[in-house]
Amino acid sequence: MAVLAVHDLSCYSKSSLTVVLPVLEALSVETAVLPTALLSTQTDGFDDIYVKDNLESMKAILCRFEKLGISFDGIYTGYIGSADEIELIRSFVKDVGAPLLVDPVMGDGGELYQTVGKDVVASMIKLVRKGDIITPNWTEAEIITELGYGKGKASQRMILDEIKVLRSLGPAKGVITGIPLEAGGLGNAAWDGDEVRLFQYEDEGVSYPGSGDLFASLLFGLVMKGDSFFSAALNATNTATYAVHMTKKNGRERRLGIMLKPVMDEIRRRML
Repeated sequence: MAVLAVHDLSCYSKSSLTVVLPVLEALSVETAVLPTALLSTQTDGFDDIYVKDNLESMKAILCRFEKLGISFDGIYTGYIGSADEIELIRSFVKDVGAPLLVDPVMGDGGELYQTVGKDVVASMIKLVRKGDIITPNWTEAEIITELGYGKGKASQRMILDEIKVLRSLGPAKGVITGIPLEAGGLGNAAWDGDEVRLFQYEDEGVSYPGSGDLFASLLFGLVMKGDSFFSAALNATNTATYAVHMTKKNGRERRLGIMLKPVMDEIRRRML
């Protein structure tokens, strides 16, 4: 089994490919990478960020993949820095025909990330329509659906409304992550067709860059290994929340991102 991870590479701090690659490999999922951008750091908590668009390199790499006859059993996309890059990926996944997980990385905490423009949002929504599975956080779900729920606490009705609109775009399966629940705590709301399940967990009072990448990587890896969707979503939720807890317990500076080393053994213990 071989999959392609289409994500950015932050040279400092844990997020995107520095999370995705080790997690998928820990799950024994052979992973190739297609870097969408090169960043000096991840974008949450740092200023004066160097960002290099990777469009031309992406075109050249995909061309070489085709010439070499390289194929993939699944594709997993995350942060894609430009509308042109997203259009390239849309064309690629259409030709490949492999299962596609889209993590529509655009924002958090009710705000767009500083590097995400309106053109990227519009193109990302088109990519979401191609996804077999999507994993937006609560902010990204709202960006896509435009239901107007904003930064407030979410009721059951609000969650079901968001899922209804997201399903109408095409993805048969998905998880909205990091939902601030009206009843207290946080939740991940997963759907598979008409069935919806809510996995609740404690709010640690802090979020770490890369935690969404960790969740989606776990989910994707487990699904590719043959786990049922809801089982994969539950295990990914439990392990990602454990990672957040351990990162906080170790006193790690938030902007450095999720701490992977203390939880790799836990990932293996839970998943293999």
